[in-house]
Amino acid sequence: MKIFTWYMAKRFFLPFLSGLALFSLLIFLGDMFDKMSILLKSKASLWVIVQYLWLEVPYWSIRVIPMATLMATLFALTGFIQSGEWLAAQASGFETKDFWKPLLGCALLVTAASFLAQETVLPACYRRAQMLWKDSIHPEWEWDKYFDIALIGGPDEFISARTFIVKEGRMERPILEKIGAQGIVSQLDAKSALWDEAGGHWIFFDGVERQNEDGRTVEHPFARKVSDFVVPPRNLVPRTRNPDEMSLLEMRRYAERIAHLGVSARELKVAAYGKVAYPFTNFIICALGIPVALRLRRLSKIINFCAAFGLSFAFLWFMEIGRMLGNAGALPAPVASWMANVLFAGLALYLIRRYDYEG
Repeated sequence: MKIFTWYMAKRFFLPFLSGLALFSLLIFLGDMFDKMSILLKSKASLWVIVQYLWLEVPYWSIRVIPMATLMATLFALTGFIQSGEWLAAQASGFETKDFWKPLLGCALLVTAASFLAQETVLPACYRRAQMLWKDSIHPEWEWDKYFDIALIGGPDEFISARTFIVKEGRMERPILEKIGAQGIVSQLDAKSALWDEAGGHWIFFDGVERQNEDGRTVEHPFARKVSDFVVPPRNLVPRTRNPDEMSLLEMRRYAERIAHLGVSARELKVAAYGKVAYPFTNFIICALGIPVALRLRRLSKIINFCAAFGLSFAFLWFMEIGRMLGNAGALPAPVASWMANVLFAGLALYLIRRYDYEG
């Protein structure tokens, strides 16, 4: 049985790796051509563009792993049947479920590897890729201008401004607050603020500094004050962090930070549950592919390839619908994230039991 397990694993992982490379390449090229006009007009160096494109590879690879898993399942089983090995193994006393167990085991390994990559390689690469895109290739900060905005400077620093012009490093009516365990520790309330590039700090003009001393507020007016607020304007740009840039632990910390600004963390909760649910897609889609492969066993590999595409996109479409419903508040975050998994797991169980019954 151990030899048979290794044999089926080989039949699974060869088409899996081929499918993963092919699907990743196709989607990667589609995304690259979609951004081609921006890449050609960008002032960034060729090396920066190459880095960006290369760092995008892990993102697309993880996105298409379920498609590669399904294709590997279909190829492994149909190839085994069409070669006549299926009948030979059954004649030797193998039961139908003995053919499934090695494939499900392979899918579990893929699930674990997908989750590990999603928590380590993907956040690091995607975060770096987005930084290159926003700072060098397509620098949005050059024309960003914000009104009535609240920003996070650090773990205990928050600043609000009536106007924030990123390229000029200028704020109108800024209020800088430092938060401690008991609440606001100090506050700078000024008419304007400018970023001092040489000194590496913000300078506040025509305002008042308020400090909490022994439970009472003490005010100190100033015409010009060099602050210890050292976050550059470009780093203050209020970008909503993509969940793919963060691990689950980072998402939790980020949710706590934005909660101080009164921003809803509902979308982050949906994304966090989705990060747990997504890797299990590989196991479920393998279980779904088994009865499908047994029914398509006499058909060509082209049909299997098309079936892999169709089922994978249907599964991912249901996951996207669940995510949208969760973000809109129509469904609780756990239900929205696991809806597709539960639905297709039930379908896989039904098809397997039906095949056993018919067999």
